[in-house]
Amino acid sequence: MPRKNRILSIGDTAPLFTLPAHQQRDVSLASHREKEHVVLTFFRGTW
Repeated sequence: MPRKNRILSIGDTAPLFTLPAHQQRDVSLASHREKEHVVLTFFRGTW
């Protein structure tokens, strides 16, 4: 059963994800989370 989306609060652990980067390679949260601090910022709207 799919898990419902929920809003994260400050200090919550983000779910793992992978996104395309500008250098034509994928970047995953898992590859950075154990090595360094990660700050996630979301922008609403279009570019």
